[in-house]
Amino acid sequence: MANNLTGIGDHRDAIEKGARLGYLARAAVFIVIGYFAFKTAYTSGETLSQKEAIGEIVGSPMGSVMLVLLVVALPCFSIWRFVQAVFDADGYGTDAKGIFTRIGRFVSGLTYLFLAIYAGSILFGVSTGGGEGGSQILNRWATVFGPWFTIPAGLVMLGVAGAQFKKAYSGDFLRFLSLPPAQARWMTAVCRFGIAARGLVFAAIAVLFFTGASRWDIAHPPGLEDALSEIGSWPYGWILLSATGAGLVAFGIYALILSRYGHIRSPDLDPSEALKTIMS
Repeated sequence: MANNLTGIGDHRDAIEKGARLGYLARAAVFIVIGYFAFKTAYTSGETLSQKEAIGEIVGSPMGSVMLVLLVVALPCFSIWRFVQAVFDADGYGTDAKGIFTRIGRFVSGLTYLFLAIYAGSILFGVSTGGGEGGSQILNRWATVFGPWFTIPAGLVMLGVAGAQFKKAYSGDFLRFLSLPPAQARWMTAVCRFGIAARGLVFAAIAVLFFTGASRWDIAHPPGLEDALSEIGSWPYGWILLSATGAGLVAFGIYALILSRYGHIRSPDLDPSEALKTIMS
């Protein structure tokens, strides 16, 4: 019995350390994206996708070290997202709102898994480009399902944007943090700003889906880079883009704060029992 409890404790400790490392990787990606979005508002440069942000990190003076850290940390964050989704580590429950949130966690896990694979391909010199078969299939089906895909996807993105704005306004995120009293005020303000900026990005993606049904389809859905470009095209877009860029840097700082002060609620499951739960 004692050995079993020790194993569970080791398992929970490993998940917590992995999650905190993963939040650091997430912070690095968003800080780079936010910086370049802010810079783009005042220059003729271009906004970055998450993959391009990894490229910028790799090109930094400490690029090789950072790449190794990303290859280790991004899968950790992906696994943590899957733990949150499958085992409800954050206690969202099984009502409609809880299921929606957990699905979002799962999709986020897939996104960071793909980023981890991309970073790993750079580290090990493996091409991520494949044959044309898969893309041809997607393009063929996208012409059929395009309009049926874009409108529901836009509604989902709009819902996510609303959830982010609500989260920033209500301060619901604070229940996952134990902030030091002396720094709690400014940390909370930075977190609110970062979450709201991310909400604006999701709103821009929703606009792209609603207004570009002929351009966006299953094969080529709009992403973060497209959303930032869209924000820059709005009236007074340079102001909105610079604010959004600063906000995404703030979101990166929010990830840093989560890494240090976040509550990592690892489920009380032995790995073998967890595997049995998934397979049953």
